[in-house]
Amino acid sequence: MEDRDALMEAVKQAAVERDGRMTLSCAEAFTLARSLGANPGAVGAACNEADVRIVQCQLGCFK
Repeated sequence: MEDRDALMEAVKQAAVERDGRMTLSCAEAFTLARSLGANPGAVGAACNEADVRIVQCQLGCFK
């Protein structure tokens, strides 16, 4: 997916509010990337830019 604005909008729509913060699980981020034909890194960058926190890391890096 090349359209940055569309990617940002998709991330914002997929994110949910938990404890006063917008979050997206790691698994949901990978699923979103696959469905949009985007690189998972691009989804991660969009999350950073939109202040969406990645939660439930599949590698256990973020707790």
